[in-house]
Amino acid sequence: MALRNMPDTINVFQNFAVEKKSPFDVDRLAERFRHRNTGWTIPEAFMGILFAAAMADGSFTEEEGKTIEMLARRSRALSSLSPADLANANANVNKRFKERRDTALQECCETLPVDMCLPVFAHCVDIILSDGELLQGEAEFLDRLAPKLDIEADNARRVMEVLLLKAQY
Repeated sequence: MALRNMPDTINVFQNFAVEKKSPFDVDRLAERFRHRNTGWTIPEAFMGILFAAAMADGSFTEEEGKTIEMLARRSRALSSLSPADLANANANVNKRFKERRDTALQECCETLPVDMCLPVFAHCVDIILSDGELLQGEAEFLDRLAPKLDIEADNARRVMEVLLLKAQY
């Protein structure tokens, strides 16, 4: 099979490159972009949404847990926390989801900064697809989550298409 006649470089990513990694300041982010103050911190809201996605089909699989762990190590919003702060955030998320079963997810979505909503949605899709399939309950969860995060249907569909491709390989 012959390779397509492709240029050596495409020069798409140079506009996004930075000289060095900047420090992550979750408080500054919260002050500038938060939807509204709901009593949740941004890391707690982020974790809450991820856990809700993992539980969308009624179970929490090992693959979903590993995906969340990996994300917590990679995500600037979570990896910037000390282990003690991360454990405290986890405890707060569990407590609030038990106490506020009907409103916790909505509160989490309203807490996130606007520019964080689409990436968090993509992480949720990735978590849901980590076991290789999109079950009906998971699809219904994503259909409810996208509007809570103010994500347009076309953007949600594009995220799903890309991550379905990713999940195949």
